[in-house]
Amino acid sequence: MQPKNRGGRAAAAALLLLAFGGALPRAAHSQVPTTPAPAAPQTGVRVDTVLVRGNLRLTEAQVRGAGGIHSGSYITPTQVPAAINRLMNTGQFETVDVLFRPAAADRGAIILQVRERPILGDVTFQGLKSVSGGTVRDSAKLKAGEPLNPQRVRDAEKLVRDLLAKKGVQLTSIDTTLRPMPNPAQGVRLTFNVREGGRLAIADVDFRGNRAFGDDKLEGAMDTKEEGFFWFRGGRFDREVFNADLRENLPSYYAKHGYIDFAVVRDTLEVDPSTGKARLVIEVNEGPQYRLGELTVVGNARFPTDDLRRLLTTQRRSVLGLPFGGTDTQETGEVFDRAALDAAVRQAQQLYRNEGYLYAQVEPVVERVPAQPGRAPTVNVTMAVSERSPFYIRNITIAGNTTTHESVIRDRLWLVPGDVYNEERVLQSYQSINGLGFFESPMPTPDINPDPETGQVDLVFHVKEKQTGNLNFGTVFGGGYGGNSGRVAGFIGYQQPNLFGQGKQAALRAEYGYGRSTFEASYTDPALAGTRNSGSFSVYRRGDRYVRFGNGRRLVTGGSVNFGIPVPGAARTRAFLGYSLSNTSYTASDNEECGGENQSIFCLEDALASRLSLSLTRDTKNHPLFPTQGVRESISLEQTGGPLGGTGNYQKVQGEAEWWAPVAAIGGGPRPIRMALGVRANAGTIFGEVGPFPFERFYIGGVQTSQPLQLRGYQEFSIGPRGYDVNCRSRFLQGCLGDSFLTMSGELAVRVSDILSVHAFSDAGNVYDDVSQFDPTRLFRSAGVGGTLVTPFLGAIGVDAAYGFDRAQPGWQVHFRLGNQF
Repeated sequence: MQPKNRGGRAAAAALLLLAFGGALPRAAHSQVPTTPAPAAPQTGVRVDTVLVRGNLRLTEAQVRGAGGIHSGSYITPTQVPAAINRLMNTGQFETVDVLFRPAAADRGAIILQVRERPILGDVTFQGLKSVSGGTVRDSAKLKAGEPLNPQRVRDAEKLVRDLLAKKGVQLTSIDTTLRPMPNPAQGVRLTFNVREGGRLAIADVDFRGNRAFGDDKLEGAMDTKEEGFFWFRGGRFDREVFNADLRENLPSYYAKHGYIDFAVVRDTLEVDPSTGKARLVIEVNEGPQYRLGELTVVGNARFPTDDLRRLLTTQRRSVLGLPFGGTDTQETGEVFDRAALDAAVRQAQQLYRNEGYLYAQVEPVVERVPAQPGRAPTVNVTMAVSERSPFYIRNITIAGNTTTHESVIRDRLWLVPGDVYNEERVLQSYQSINGLGFFESPMPTPDINPDPETGQVDLVFHVKEKQTGNLNFGTVFGGGYGGNSGRVAGFIGYQQPNLFGQGKQAALRAEYGYGRSTFEASYTDPALAGTRNSGSFSVYRRGDRYVRFGNGRRLVTGGSVNFGIPVPGAARTRAFLGYSLSNTSYTASDNEECGGENQSIFCLEDALASRLSLSLTRDTKNHPLFPTQGVRESISLEQTGGPLGGTGNYQKVQGEAEWWAPVAAIGGGPRPIRMALGVRANAGTIFGEVGPFPFERFYIGGVQTSQPLQLRGYQEFSIGPRGYDVNCRSRFLQGCLGDSFLTMSGELAVRVSDILSVHAFSDAGNVYDDVSQFDPTRLFRSAGVGGTLVTPFLGAIGVDAAYGFDRAQPGWQVHFRLGNQF
């Protein structure tokens, strides 16, 4: 509120001016003068009292305290603007005036004349339909109970415009009104009045000035698309996306084809208000097309020049756009590819970081050589390298592990103090720790703290513990073995993969019900007595269900023990020695006739298996369920019976190999969506007298068997040495089993997160009577898609839909599974 007595205000200001000897500017107002005030006398004038005028909500003491001018103090001209700024910075006032009422030549009263901002009681939006009013209010920080800030009102209006534009909605008008709340003490209600226009859709994109590429190709390089026939081509206009097209996508497309001088001259958006349809007109200047001239590398000592040159001259391309499937060499005279140069620079920098050169810089210098008669314009490229000195790991710290012992985490590291810093191994360590499954995911990115003075770097891996043990149970009412129904069956189990925080694993599981009684208990210690040696043991009583066969039961009772040691000189490689002793009994169903050539396996006599196993495993996968890189290779040898006693005398040999390679990453940050390609092969064979243990022989199909024998797209247990035979599912005969097998699988996986993965795959496999009939060209094939989700209680569950090409009637098969196929 302005003072009523304007003449009195002017007189008071004049007196203040005279009191300061003309040193104080005339206007002591919230609009601080832009020109500095002349120097004031050192003593200034004495303030007898400080009066406050115009305050309604705030007390006089609050206003005086915010202004910082006190009775009995001396005030100079430079202190007046400072007092005004302090009052305005509180956000409580619209205007502030500082007036002086003299009582004598060198003293008087200071008057703080203020006008308070109204309190914001409520914020409403009228006519805003396409954007959430609450989002606008919160983003602009318009909070009830605080003084109304005009700048925040303007921010809210701009936010409405931007959000509507992003959604492709036209804004016809926007204004605001202020009305008192029903209870005046609550302040005022701020209302945004919005008039939305029609949704803006791109009906046509027209390029002008383009000669090298047609409109279709250029539009294909953009994220902004004109509307099409299908629902996913709605033609929605997003100003931010369109700006990115002009700044990044179009220049990158042209630069990839040698047009590095390309520029967007202007763009025009022509809108038909009656239909909301728009036409984009983009005028471009392509410039000349450059070809590759000389390529030199300077400043490099750690890597040979030829190796760095090959990063640019050798480009891997394929029809799928993947980094495999074809190799082209870019030679002098070919069209210059700026994208390839940028990729080569990134690869070179990664090479240096993987060798400890944290501060190494690789700068591409592109020199344009104008066209000459009979010669196209070229570019000479120089990769200027500044290596500096390599860094070494000084300390590696684990932070946040409140339950898991540090030794468990350090065992997953791919580098140790004293090693040369390697960025790739830092990432492998991060992924390996995350793959333990003991911590919340995604984990924070590790801290990398280099010390340039010492040439050393400290690493800090941050983790946050999560609950790891899980109890699961379930019951089923109805059904039963042998046609009986009305029975109750179920299971209960407990798994703890991080017992005592030491990475020890314990599991208990019991199943019960008619025709079924199973109990299993196991314990694994990855570091016996604190060493790098591992050990495990298990006891079990397994009454296998064979209701799908309808002709018998098998009961296996026994236990096993297994020891593992690291192989010296071979990273991530362990050798295992194990022994198991078990008794197997068979019970044929009442309608089963034992005897004859095709008698059921459930007619066999009881058998005692005394088994010794030796295996060698190398595992460098970066995640146990969802790997994106690494290998797992394993070979195992088993001897059952013979010199070990018991029944039978046979040997089993099995091998597996699994390879993963990253393909692409979608998005940024520490946990982007990752694509990976995986290939797996499994083979095995049996020699000797295996008759008493038919279940040690091989049969494939479905996903309910052990992993090496899985073949999606076919029914469970449907493939034996006689080929695809659905009768093996209903009557489990000796002729359905073979002594050799081969399965292979390829998968393109999309790791959406650490708990979700989707994939496309192709499987192939077969079973043979014996190793002499082994034929890798005679395989049953399938292909399909699926996904896996990690749940808190059941672990990994998945579903696959696969098409079996070599069934009697080719078709689809849906599989539900626990655990990951790979």
